[in-house]
Amino acid sequence: MANITKIILGLNILAGGAGIFFGVTKSGQASELVDKAKTAETKATAAQGKVTKLESEKQTLAASLSTKNQEATQLQAGLDAATQNATANTGQLTTLQTENSTLKTANQVLTTERDNLQTKANEATLAQNNLRDANTQIQALKTELDQLKAPKKPKGPKKPPVGSDGKVGIIANVDPRTGSIILNRGSAHGFKVGDQFNVFRNNTLIGRIKVTRLSPNNTSLSIAQREEGLGVPAGAQFQVNDDLIKFN
Repeated sequence: MANITKIILGLNILAGGAGIFFGVTKSGQASELVDKAKTAETKATAAQGKVTKLESEKQTLAASLSTKNQEATQLQAGLDAATQNATANTGQLTTLQTENSTLKTANQVLTTERDNLQTKANEATLAQNNLRDANTQIQALKTELDQLKAPKKPKGPKKPPVGSDGKVGIIANVDPRTGSIILNRGSAHGFKVGDQFNVFRNNTLIGRIKVTRLSPNNTSLSIAQREEGLGVPAGAQFQVNDDLIKFN
């Protein structure tokens, strides 16, 4: 700015001197130079304003750049922390996957053991059923053997008591698995192995049974099986409380 002012002053001095030494004819050229100097001064002033503005913008940009650098540093620190966390999480995921695989293997082993135990339990149940059936057969055979060894009575066997309607008893139970029929009468009522009875339900003949065993533990019970014969329906299905009528 000071230099421009000096240039203008110098031009003014030159213009004045030119008027003295060169006369009036030169004054127009000096005036033109003065105008050009003023124009140059205006442009210089505008340029100086641009320089000042650019310096201000430069400072603003420098401050913004510093802020961005700080933000970048913070972002980098966050990225580093996230990378470390991801590495740690990857390790935990690997551990969990390994534990899950181990648990699956253990579960398969337990499932196999459970199936084996169930198979053994089924075998044990079957063996118990077979043992129970065998004991029942043994007891029946003992009963029949005792009857064979028993001395004959001098008189005829005691006859089952017969009611006014001819009924001598009823069916107490039916085993659908073996087909055995439990009667509510036994040796205490004169029942014996080989006795045959017609079975009625609601005064209708539905079948015939034959006593096959006498209960060894309860003289008031006996065991019978279905007996087919002439004059009776075949394949009868007996029920509890069916009536027993003596078959002669």
